[in-house]
Amino acid sequence: MTGEVLKKVLDEKRAAKRREEAAARERMNAALSLPDVAEAHREYINILHESLRYGGADRAERAELAHAAYVDALRAAGWSEEDFLPRISCEKCEDTGICDGRICDCVKKAFVRALGVACDISPKGFALSDFSADAIKGPQAERLASVYAKMCAYAKKFPDVNRNIIVCTGKTGTGKTMLAEALARTLIRRGHSAVMMSAVAFNSLMLKCHTSPYSEREGLLADVMSAELLVIDDLGTEPRYNNVTCEYLLMVIEERTSKGLSTMITTNLSPDRILRTYNERIYSRLFDKRRSVTLLFEGEDLRLN
Repeated sequence: MTGEVLKKVLDEKRAAKRREEAAARERMNAALSLPDVAEAHREYINILHESLRYGGADRAERAELAHAAYVDALRAAGWSEEDFLPRISCEKCEDTGICDGRICDCVKKAFVRALGVACDISPKGFALSDFSADAIKGPQAERLASVYAKMCAYAKKFPDVNRNIIVCTGKTGTGKTMLAEALARTLIRRGHSAVMMSAVAFNSLMLKCHTSPYSEREGLLADVMSAELLVIDDLGTEPRYNNVTCEYLLMVIEERTSKGLSTMITTNLSPDRILRTYNERIYSRLFDKRRSVTLLFEGEDLRLN
């Protein structure tokens, strides 16, 4: 996903440069369509060619005078020579998108915005670094501060992380979804792709995939399978579909893990409930201590405090 978004941003940048170059030529053609400007321009070009071809101080002086006359004719018509230059939005890369052999900062900013659109998560908003425990009371504040510190360290190393599965489990309103959104937004700001969807939406997508022709399935699953971070929010709230709910959840987790992609699950279910609700294979993947980390959210509903 990130490669496709970056290519699109670079293509748009270069297309905008070509459009501006064409607009500059149109402005020049409009000015030269005026008789006085056209005559002054022809006189200047002819004398300039003579000066360059034959040399001499007299010809150089005549070229300077002809140029001044051409500039005066432009000014009288409301134009200047600068109007015929492409307008540049970025001085660093001159709108090529590349500066000193690297992606320019202007492209990086546009890339993050485009990535947010592609991932349907705005880069603006609450991120991991915005967390403050000041408004939270008691031990819950310390626990959340510890969780956010762990996720900040995780995001800093991303995608070179040892554990690709994160399970956030705990009661309603204890901050699981907020943490997931903050992690996704932080990664997007750093140029990584993240897709966040509810368990209900994920389950519906899997059902659609299951009932679609094979030729369409890869396209339906493209974002889910390629995003560097996939968040499935509120696992356990989705309806149960035979041959879909457990089977596709397991398939997505296994394939993403095999590719080294990260998956984050938020749920109100305890590990035991997950085992009873789904199956041993899903439970084993989600709580494999070699590949996953479990974050326990305890305390009161933060929405009610």
